[in-house]
Amino acid sequence: MPLPNTGTSSPVTDPALKSEITDILMSGFYFLIFPRFIETFFRKTYRQTALNNLKINSVYIVLTYALLGALVFLQLPYEELGAFPLCYALGGICLGLIAILSSIKSIHHLYHWYTGPIAMVGLVTLLHVSSTVTNPEIKLAAYAGSIYAIITLYSMLKMRFFVVTFWSHFAGLIHLFILRFTTNEISFISFQAYFVTANLIGMGIAYIIEHRERAMFLQGLLLDIDKIEQKQLYGDLEKLSREDSLTCLANRRYFDERLEQEWNRCRREKRPLSVILLDVDFFKQFNDFYGHQAGDHCLMNLAKALQQEASRPGELVGRYGGEEFIILYPNIDEEQIQTTLQRILERVHDLNIEHQTSTVNTMVTISLGAATAYPVRSIPSERIVTSADKMLYKSKNEGRDQWHSTQLSHCEAQPSQLEILP
Repeated sequence: MPLPNTGTSSPVTDPALKSEITDILMSGFYFLIFPRFIETFFRKTYRQTALNNLKINSVYIVLTYALLGALVFLQLPYEELGAFPLCYALGGICLGLIAILSSIKSIHHLYHWYTGPIAMVGLVTLLHVSSTVTNPEIKLAAYAGSIYAIITLYSMLKMRFFVVTFWSHFAGLIHLFILRFTTNEISFISFQAYFVTANLIGMGIAYIIEHRERAMFLQGLLLDIDKIEQKQLYGDLEKLSREDSLTCLANRRYFDERLEQEWNRCRREKRPLSVILLDVDFFKQFNDFYGHQAGDHCLMNLAKALQQEASRPGELVGRYGGEEFIILYPNIDEEQIQTTLQRILERVHDLNIEHQTSTVNTMVTISLGAATAYPVRSIPSERIVTSADKMLYKSKNEGRDQWHSTQLSHCEAQPSQLEILP
């Protein structure tokens, strides 16, 4: 069941929604009305439920109506039927009209608008039959049949309680109006006995059905919210398991998984794979001088800059350690990675993050190391990270704020004799 639109980006993002639905459910909603944003959605859902119910029970309704006609026409003399033949035909037209209209999808939203008047015509027809029969025994049977038909009509059509109340009373007024101009005698005792009693029972059934449907609707909403919350919680947990909380980059565990996937893919496709390791120069001194909050802010700015350098499919930026970052570049060879290294170095310079305690620059700088390989089955993916790490330390040892890169040679991509000895 889709959740109603509450005006927020997501139903679950509104913390009061679940509490409000629970409060409505606990209140009993005896007046069969919800707050507007839920009421609108309920009516749409209930209308569809009524249409589905009508479709399922249509065969039963037709067979019951046909059986009723057969019993009357076969067992009773025609002259004692009064207006039954004409009213029976009119009732059949009403049922057929409801069946036709309910099959037109474009007017499904008008279901309760057309079922009410048509049901009212059917009720007037039933009431008129009873008043035209002269045989006391047949009249009593007609009364009983009217009561049964009214109750069945309300139950099968799943008409809303207030719709039933309005149109049933309107049918009663029309029936009295017809009696006033067709006969001089109006037996209010008989009218109360079969019409009022039947409609009270019918309205009671309509109320119970709608109240039950509303309760099930609210419980369904709560269940949907719980499912969405569980799904979001699972997504959050999965995100936490693969994402660094400070920089929102991939954490080391997730990066290693992706490295293995890309290594195998590039091996199958015989494509190059490059890895860049970088470290913030004199970051400990930065933290000591500016404070850890400024240090976190610096790392977050660096993370954003690095994400702009690795935004294509398959590329990934990760936080590898405290102030260490790692970038995965599938399908990029050594020449291309060197251009990328220089661009990253300049991008960090452009951040202009002040660093007075650095011995290489008055702004924050980084040292980078990169390695490129054509993956083969005989070596593990970790070897390219080890080679990039060696290049990183070479950059740091030679003065920082620079980069070095290497490409794994063919001999490095083959196991040594010691590796294959038992």
